[in-house]
Amino acid sequence: MENRILIIGDELFGPQGEVAARCVEMLLCRKPNRPMQFSVNAPVLPSLSQLLARASSDIIGKQAGRIVLGLGLSEMKREGGDAAKVSESYGALVDEILKKTQSFLDLVTVPKDLLPEIDGQVLALDDFIRAQADKCPDRVHVLDFAAHAEKFKEMQAERGKFARSLYSDDAKPTSLCLTLLSLFLQDCILDTMK
Repeated sequence: MENRILIIGDELFGPQGEVAARCVEMLLCRKPNRPMQFSVNAPVLPSLSQLLARASSDIIGKQAGRIVLGLGLSEMKREGGDAAKVSESYGALVDEILKKTQSFLDLVTVPKDLLPEIDGQVLALDDFIRAQADKCPDRVHVLDFAAHAEKFKEMQAERGKFARSLYSDDAKPTSLCLTLLSLFLQDCILDTMK
């Protein structure tokens, strides 16, 4: 269905999927008369390969006009930070969605500060995510939250001691980070729906 939005995210969207829930509410608040239906699958616990195996029912069967994927963070932790292995699984899922649906696909990048000990691998994963738009430019959009969060962090640093952090000391997203991502997703989705 053209007006159905399926949001799928791992812990990037918060431990309880807070980003997806907030984004849905914000979209409804901003466009209360727009015909939109939502299906939220966050936080996703299965691995990318398990998600691929269940794609026919969990993704393709939802018949969404737009699919938002905020994946990769949990998989990087599971795979010990092997961006190549995660990219392979992620790419297979994207290919399956593109092959079996006509949906628009929004892919969210991962801020490197969420895995600071392997930030180079996160950058490699984000480069892979950005490259997915080349597969089908008219249907695949990259929502570059990693770049957006980095810019926000730089602007906050200008405030000095009054700055607030997007990440906790143990590299978890703070409430501010989850709110920023919710707003970012809402704005990107509205822009691409025009």
